[in-house]
Amino acid sequence: MINVNGIIGNDDGQYSLVKLIRDVKNEPDNQPLHIVISSPGGDGELALDMHNYLRSLNRQIITECKIQCASAASILFLAGDKRIAGCPVMIHNPWTRVEGDAEALAAASGWIGDFEKRCEKFYSDKTGLDKETISNLMKNETYIGPSEAVSLGFATEAKQTAMALIHSNNNQKTKKMGIKKRGENKLQKILAILTGEDETANMMDLTAANGDIITIDREEGEPQVGDSASPDGSYVMPDGSTIVIVDGVITEIIEPDTSDTELTRLRLKIAQLKEQLATAQANAKTAKETAQLNAIKIAGGTEWLARQCSHYKPSGRKAQMTGFTGNGGRESRTAERLAELKSKRLANI
Repeated sequence: MINVNGIIGNDDGQYSLVKLIRDVKNEPDNQPLHIVISSPGGDGELALDMHNYLRSLNRQIITECKIQCASAASILFLAGDKRIAGCPVMIHNPWTRVEGDAEALAAASGWIGDFEKRCEKFYSDKTGLDKETISNLMKNETYIGPSEAVSLGFATEAKQTAMALIHSNNNQKTKKMGIKKRGENKLQKILAILTGEDETANMMDLTAANGDIITIDREEGEPQVGDSASPDGSYVMPDGSTIVIVDGVITEIIEPDTSDTELTRLRLKIAQLKEQLATAQANAKTAKETAQLNAIKIAGGTEWLARQCSHYKPSGRKAQMTGFTGNGGRESRTAERLAELKSKRLANI
């Protein structure tokens, strides 16, 4: 089994193509390659190179994502013949940071535009979705839950590994986490998942008030404390309740304060406005730079911009200096020296 953890890239501590090749060579030749991915993304071009390398091996590839599979990591995930979604898969438009003059910005804009089209074609070819649909998903930075990933063609199956600690003498920890005893059937199901006897699990995807998607190991009904779920975090739901997920398990469900429904509504509205503000601020700079590049392009491009820059350089001027005179009307030696220095300085401007 090969574990791809962290950022995809070539810097120290990141997962690179060289590391992938080395890990593949350490795997048995007579078995499928099982690659477990937990990554927030990274270098998209590098992820494509890693994908193409795996597809060139003429071996059965199994990819499985856990905890997170976002951005460039989704490209690597799609290298699998069998793709197991154990967490949401996120896709978005590629982006980058660049500094420089108009020519450098124009070049960066051209490159990222081309790469965006390549990603649209890549996702379309892999999933069978049309390019327009893929484009809309990318523009909206979409998190696709495990069951949705199967229906949209990103995954071949959905699976949620139970992150439960079973210990008969750990009643104190169980009480602290708020996990209730669920009965023998629930325990048997957890054991089956842990031992691998239950290869699939029925999943439920819920959308939080801020748009985040959480996946729960439940086919129907309301989420309950003790259900396996991902990703970890606290999520305010549209009804005002809060679901807390720790180590892949729902540890607490906080009901909304019905004694002050207006306060709860205002808090939810504030959370939504903060999310909208953060998104607007993140997009503002990109929108402004795009408008500037378009204006330069319409006016005639970087060559036109270069012609608008002034190349004027003032010529040297002979210094005119007045000062004290003496010795028959001639300027003093000090005045003459100052005039000479000033004249040289002006000539070098």
